[in-house]
Amino acid sequence: MKKDKILEMNKADLISHINEIQTALKNSYSNMQLADNSHLLDYYAYKIKSEQALHEFFMEEFKKLEG
Repeated sequence: MKKDKILEMNKADLISHINEIQTALKNSYSNMQLADNSHLLDYYAYKIKSEQALHEFFMEEFKKLEG
């Protein structure tokens, strides 16, 4: 996402993205618990890490709008 697009986002958009990412994280954690081989465990570990980074990014953007 380009920086100017982020600046155009409003609070409702950010909340929506944050909620989507939180749902994705919950699903990834659940799927990781069910993974039965090392390849899937690696996949979900990387997926969770990337979703956490994205969540952190959107939370920082939300805080900028708040403050």
